[in-house]
Amino acid sequence: MVPTYTSKGGRRYRYYVCRVAHEKGWDACPTKSIAAGVIEESVVMQLRSALNVDGAREQLQVSDADWLTFDEGDPGGLVRAIVQRVAYDGTSGAVSLELGK
Repeated sequence: MVPTYTSKGGRRYRYYVCRVAHEKGWDACPTKSIAAGVIEESVVMQLRSALNVDGAREQLQVSDADWLTFDEGDPGGLVRAIVQRVAYDGTSGAVSLELGK
């Protein structure tokens, strides 16, 4: 999926659209698009859970400063640093992460 947005009435709506549908037409993908917040909230929730497992932060080399920034509500930098892949299953709505550095 690729990030995109649309604007209406001065407001911006962010979402992710299926790359295949974007390139080959809407009939080529079962999941056309999904609101950005849905996927992004799931990523942050799963990452928070994964990093609370004993030894996970050390294994992924997450500094205390990075963890504090993430834990205080600014997840962007840490997400970009350790999330290698986000997969979205359009049938079940499941979001899964692949972590690594």
